[in-house]
Amino acid sequence: MVGATPVRIQVLGICRFSLLVSDGFQRMPETLAERRAQLYDPGRMARRMAWFTEVFLPSIAGQTDPDFTLIIATGEDLPEDWYERLVRAVARVPQIEIVRLPVGLQADVTRAAIADRIDPRADIVAQFRLDDDDAVARDYVERVRGDFRMFLAPVFAMHSVAALDYCHGLTLLPRDGQPEVYRVTAQSLSCGLTIYMPPDHDRTVLDYAHHLVFRRMPVLSLQDQPMYVRGAHEDNDSNAGRRAYVARLEDARARQILRRRFGIRAWRLMRALEEARADLQSP
Repeated sequence: MVGATPVRIQVLGICRFSLLVSDGFQRMPETLAERRAQLYDPGRMARRMAWFTEVFLPSIAGQTDPDFTLIIATGEDLPEDWYERLVRAVARVPQIEIVRLPVGLQADVTRAAIADRIDPRADIVAQFRLDDDDAVARDYVERVRGDFRMFLAPVFAMHSVAALDYCHGLTLLPRDGQPEVYRVTAQSLSCGLTIYMPPDHDRTVLDYAHHLVFRRMPVLSLQDQPMYVRGAHEDNDSNAGRRAYVARLEDARARQILRRRFGIRAWRLMRALEEARADLQSP
């Protein structure tokens, strides 16, 4: 029970890594064959791997609270060379588990993967979702637990489901080989949203449209610290991050925040993206 102490909160995240599904995209071709070809295009895969290894992974590996599980959901037909690179990339992060899923509706194919990893001993499951070019602050998991106990426990006790929206973050935009970083304040972006639910809840975080979650449950918005980074680049399925630009950070300050709060070294991302381009251009 939420009113009892201590409350056991399981933190469970999911990231789609080039997951081929029959819905869930805004800017992909209509047919599965065309979508598969675009999704697994070598150039796109090389760029996504660069973002994944240099932005996503450092933030996950550096969490101050290591008690969490993160599912990397990818397709059964992800090309084997990219699957092997993915396995090698996550080997140093014990909280990550790769799951290969068949083609289907996004919520349907991911639901079992999430359900199989829910701890029935938990009082509450805090679920979050990330894209493979996102990052979260190194104290994200710690705050997901602490902010619930400080602010949301009474609300959850009344409604049995609630959301926490970290609405202050950053957008990272490579431009002409240099990183530009912008402050963002935006409501209910997927990378800053955590949904708290009982372990036997019949929905997952992917069943809720993140931008409409306020229609389904109480939502608390906090904006005291930058809690996420979104990548902005040619492979984005959505341009929401661009619409939410607020102000560009001075370069030295941007590098400092990326390193300290997210474990990201922007020069490594720039180098990885350049290497990806060079590999594709080499004979």
